[in-house]
Amino acid sequence: MLEIIFFHQIWEGVLMAFRKKAIIFCVFIGMVFLTLPLSAQWFYFGRNKVQYTNFQWQVLKTEHFDIYYYPEMEELAEQGAYLAERSYAYLENKFNFTINRRIPLIFYSSHLHFQQTNVTPGYIPEGVGGFFEFLKGRVVIPSNGNLNLFKKVIQHELVHVFMHAKVYFSNKEHGRFDGTYPPLWFVEGLAEYWSGNWDAQAEMVIKDAVLHNYIVPLSQLYTIAGTYTMYKEGQAIIEYIAEKYGEEKILLLMENIWKHSKFSDVFKEVIGKSYEEFDNEWLYYLKKRYYPLLKKQDFSRMITETIVSEGYNFKPAFYKSPEEDYLVFVGNHTGYSNIYMTPITNAKNHKRKYKILVKGGRSSDFETFHIFSSKIDVSPDGWLAFSSKSGENDALYIYDIPGEEIIRKFQWDDIVGIYSPSFSPDGQRIVFSGLSFNGYKDIFILELKNEELIRLTNDFYEDNAPSFSPDGKKIVFSSDRTIYGNEWCYNLFVYDLESHLTYYLTTGRQQDYTPVWSPNGNYIAFTSDRDSSLNIYIADLSQVQSWNDQTYLDIPIRQISHFANAAFDPEWMDNDNILFAVYENNRFQIRKLSNVNQKIAEDTLPQYNSPLLTNIHWKFDRLEGDKVLAKLEYKKRYNLDIAQTQVNQDPFWGTNGGALLAFTDVLGNDQFYILLYNNAQTRSDFLKSMNFAFTKVSLGKRTNYAYGIFRFAGRFFNFKDDFFYEDQFGGFFTISYPFSHFKRLEFTTNLSYSDKETTFTGRRFAWLTTNYLSFVHDNSIWSYTGPVEGERYNITIGNTYDLRFSNVNYWTFLADYRKYLRLSKNFTYASRYLTLINDGRETRWFYLGGSWDLRGYRRWSIRGEKVVFTSHELRFPFIDYLGIKFPFLSMVFPGIRGALFFDAGNAWNGNDWNGLLGSMGFGVRFNLGGFLVFRFDMGRKTDFKTIDKKWFTQFFFGWDF
Repeated sequence: MLEIIFFHQIWEGVLMAFRKKAIIFCVFIGMVFLTLPLSAQWFYFGRNKVQYTNFQWQVLKTEHFDIYYYPEMEELAEQGAYLAERSYAYLENKFNFTINRRIPLIFYSSHLHFQQTNVTPGYIPEGVGGFFEFLKGRVVIPSNGNLNLFKKVIQHELVHVFMHAKVYFSNKEHGRFDGTYPPLWFVEGLAEYWSGNWDAQAEMVIKDAVLHNYIVPLSQLYTIAGTYTMYKEGQAIIEYIAEKYGEEKILLLMENIWKHSKFSDVFKEVIGKSYEEFDNEWLYYLKKRYYPLLKKQDFSRMITETIVSEGYNFKPAFYKSPEEDYLVFVGNHTGYSNIYMTPITNAKNHKRKYKILVKGGRSSDFETFHIFSSKIDVSPDGWLAFSSKSGENDALYIYDIPGEEIIRKFQWDDIVGIYSPSFSPDGQRIVFSGLSFNGYKDIFILELKNEELIRLTNDFYEDNAPSFSPDGKKIVFSSDRTIYGNEWCYNLFVYDLESHLTYYLTTGRQQDYTPVWSPNGNYIAFTSDRDSSLNIYIADLSQVQSWNDQTYLDIPIRQISHFANAAFDPEWMDNDNILFAVYENNRFQIRKLSNVNQKIAEDTLPQYNSPLLTNIHWKFDRLEGDKVLAKLEYKKRYNLDIAQTQVNQDPFWGTNGGALLAFTDVLGNDQFYILLYNNAQTRSDFLKSMNFAFTKVSLGKRTNYAYGIFRFAGRFFNFKDDFFYEDQFGGFFTISYPFSHFKRLEFTTNLSYSDKETTFTGRRFAWLTTNYLSFVHDNSIWSYTGPVEGERYNITIGNTYDLRFSNVNYWTFLADYRKYLRLSKNFTYASRYLTLINDGRETRWFYLGGSWDLRGYRRWSIRGEKVVFTSHELRFPFIDYLGIKFPFLSMVFPGIRGALFFDAGNAWNGNDWNGLLGSMGFGVRFNLGGFLVFRFDMGRKTDFKTIDKKWFTQFFFGWDF
């Protein structure tokens, strides 16, 4: 459930995707043009998007949509088609607007499949639930076993489709083709408001922000752009406007957007108040709404014991070793998600010690822990059961805590996702929730002795968080198979393993989650949003002798926590103490609730389940019959994505200009790029200086490849050949095979005819063949200005040879290793070791100097056929947050970083080594707009004999190495 908190951050990912498309092509053409990894000194890292699954795409055509799906999820696609058409009708009325084109919807049955999409080139984190991409107007959504969330995200993304079209139309109708666009808080707030009701998630975030005084006023909302708090505040603002001023004001904010260049002016005209005036009223309303709650509710930190507060912490499990009681949990303290263990003993007087049991995010075995959605469990013998993405599907692991090793790993071809594994009392069975290829989530039991897998449920309902009873004869789980399920409600159910019957444990229009049996079997603890916030409840089974269809009516439900914040994932330590996770003060922490039996006894007015008037199961309709216009096999059709032209005038090189065109299919699997430009200096040189490159990139399979042809001709300059003319045409082929998300093997070859004339050596002809083989590894994680933890390395060997005339023949070797050691949460020691060698006839030179390598020396001033270089930095926070507000502009600079640096290296030809050069000093970096890093360095140079007395300064752009 908690992954919902982060899924709307895709907006920034979509914007970044467009930047990456341009970057990918420019770097690619640059590599072809240079015919060796000269510029690739800087651009050869990055994690892999692995196409594990061979999808056989189909197209379902409805009245307004082209829906792309694969056969295994056909039923789910038909349900999605019904939901999409229903949402279209609803939003057409809300927006008073009609979309005059067919909308492409791309469905995936699981988030693991969704991460393989090529609609956006970047990596999709686990929290992202879908996105709208407006180059082709595509909407991409996974189901992941939750039909109600599937319905909400479909409608959420279609709000973006309608809003984008309506705002564009409003601007265009009044002649403003570069018109105003709503800010992100409005875009996402409206999508949330018109895609579902105010729920416990929204209540959790806004109430916590108000009661802990970090609620950000509308006038300052730009300072937290892109955060989940901003998304929920946007929803709260839209909802308040609709209630206070009328929902018609929301439409007017879009319809009048053409009148002003700033949205704040549109807001003032429509609402009648400036941002600041609105803040006074809205913030006062929030305080009046939430402050009185503290009369009956408590911050959990005031009445419970905090076990873990550092970082982000989820999914507590209890381990009782012979020596001590331990908390085992999934957490993210530095950027990587790990499974930690810590003693539960009170650590108020000393620093709590954490032991990492399993490191996540660094290797293909433990790529993703599903930190928000999958519980973990520890058996009495100290075996830890957890799931993690490993290759194409999830794997179920068993880790021996005393032995400190993985002892079992299970994977199944038809089970894509594995969630919340739990041991039986004897440790011989594991029950878990499994997501199948068709997109449905069911309950499975694994017999550890013979590795037999038993399926307990098999339908489209979402079954979550199963847990054994102390006698091992029953399983309790949370599910939307309740009669209220189509209202996005979850009740608890008990599955009898002897009779194979399922019984209601709770009923009602609420969301009951993560049930777990007490050791004595008398109680089941769970969390529920029954009082609008998530709190801990107890189902009292102490009087239950046997189970039947009416047992649920006699089970008292007692609330044992009255927190002002949200509680999750209760876990029994013994019969009187519970561990739980909590969201408080914008952090996820783990706490201990003691004296549970006393709290149960104090609840003298328990709730009882409402009787069921029917036992008919709910279902979403499927779009069938004449409403399905066609079902077809997917055939690739290519449309223009990008068309960009540029003309520039240079006093030395003259006038040049060109155009870039990019075409892709709707799934983004095939991409075509056409580059045309001319750099003629005279009219007679026009045809002679016509340049082009045609490239096809194929990303639909695990092995990615590209090929193309090119012709580059004109006058060029490098420091070895001085000014020269070269006419080069040929073709190339490159292939990349990813072993995992972190490692890949690449091979590039090209064949070209080169006619080159230099000032000093005259004219030479060559048929050049260039071949490079590279192995790349990258598991680094990044902060605002560059990597802060992990490692990256690239090893490349290659050869360039003149097949016809033997005028060119040289080999190339590159080794680049970078290590990022996290000294503490905010301090990183970064080191880099680089070797570059070209040796042979007509070699190319490598270069050092400038802000990216040997600082203090002019850019490209150190050059030669061979390079050695090392750089070391201590990276630390300089200014956490800097905001500047002008009357006409507001600017935010989060995470300004400082660095102490030391560089050493040199370049040389042949055997003319003349010693190391170096520099040392300090610098400041800050990120602007999420894609551009400003760098300022100051220091002194050295030849390791003396140190310059003069200080140098350098200013440039670029990420930290």
